[in-house]
Amino acid sequence: MSRGSITVAVLSYHLAQHPRAIKIAKTLAKHGYSVRLWSARGIKRRVKILSSLLEYLVAMVDVMFFKADIYWVENIPDIVYLPLALLGKKYVYDRRSPYALEAAMLYRIPKPLIKIMSLIEMLMVRKAAYFVAVSKALAKEFENISKKYVVIPNYPEKLFVKNISPSTVREELKVPANKKIVLFVGKLSKVEGLDLLIDVAKSIEDLDVELWIVGDGPERDVVRELQLKYPKTVRWFGWIPHNEVPKYIIASDICIAPRHKTPFSIYYSYEGIQKIAEYFAYGKPVIASGISPSPYYVVVEPSELGEAIAKAVKGELKLPKPPKLFWEDYSEKLILKVIEEVSK
Repeated sequence: MSRGSITVAVLSYHLAQHPRAIKIAKTLAKHGYSVRLWSARGIKRRVKILSSLLEYLVAMVDVMFFKADIYWVENIPDIVYLPLALLGKKYVYDRRSPYALEAAMLYRIPKPLIKIMSLIEMLMVRKAAYFVAVSKALAKEFENISKKYVVIPNYPEKLFVKNISPSTVREELKVPANKKIVLFVGKLSKVEGLDLLIDVAKSIEDLDVELWIVGDGPERDVVRELQLKYPKTVRWFGWIPHNEVPKYIIASDICIAPRHKTPFSIYYSYEGIQKIAEYFAYGKPVIASGISPSPYYVVVEPSELGEAIAKAVKGELKLPKPPKLFWEDYSEKLILKVIEEVSK
């Protein structure tokens, strides 16, 4: 069967917010497959719980009648893809996070509902033609019950790398050549460790360094207060289109990935957190907290993040040189392998 005669549906609940789904679709289309994209329809939120339930129900019906030969689905939220398992469809189950476990912790979900969520996840893995995970830790939990599995990292595409000189960006943003820049890119949320930046700003206040914050989100008031308290240290650029993020990475000296330590920290690493591999793409050293250890970056306790950054700025902490890891070199061939095996 030729690739052009095979239709692969790439399903993502919030497609615009999940660049991995778009990269998968682009890879398949580039290599000759017919690709269909699906994203859930939004329901006007009047009563939050009821609106969410209705949104899920509508999504499940949409998925049930969405036509394709093979379906590539993510596990956030996996309940909407349950019709594929129940109807015996060929699908690839892409685990991007320990969704059921994290949701239980964040939202204090009753134990019976947690059990149901875990059973759905296990059923989706068992029935999948192929189980894909974004990191080794996420794969290990289900490797014994899946028919076939593979780890496909969430690395950036090569087009993410721009040929821009640091001096050009620094001149544009009026930053002296000798000033050190510590960069945070991401959603301004507690999950992304935004509140840890308070200690970072305090730790570098007396040094010739600026903390750049690129992003927006629910914790934006924390950033506003930081700017007011440390006007010479903290710069917030707000939301920036993804294709403009490279210039801020290029101009930086140290990039950070702060997260709180949780029972799920082991699941997160450079394989799955795209921004870390984006920092790597420009050869930038990374200091992180609350994620899995790696020889490619420094991981410290969340409470020690500010101190570690200050030491790195002063040259008292050696940071490893990161590798350059790209989607085209590592992930594309694995995606094609998965679809070729499933289509047999």
